Amino acid sequence: MAQFFHHNEYGYCARCPRTCHLHVCFGNVAMAATPAEFQEFRHCVTETWRHYCLHTRDPEARSIALRTAAPRLALVFSLVELTQLRDILENTALLLEVEELLQSE
Repeated sequence: MAQFFHHNEYGYCARCPRTCHLHVCFGNVAMAATPAEFQEFRHCVTETWRHYCLHTRDPEARSIALRTAAPRLALVFSLVELTQLRDILENTALLLEVEELLQSE
């Protein structure tokens, strides 16, 4: 059974017990990532959010393009959606840190 880390009305993050990949499901987008890929994606989302959180006139307009590793492919979000995605990623990262600290004791 998958271990759920965080969820909100837009999506969730869970870890597959077989592969240990982190599954980020958000709206109609789903991604399976290694822990390193998860951290890279988290960083990308956070940096994008920081840039747009002060410069977006309409927080519900889907006008924020989040570049992906695939050529010529971007995910498009509103500031509201990007904030919710960032919430999932940041809370999951905190729980992963706690888990790591508990395992090292």
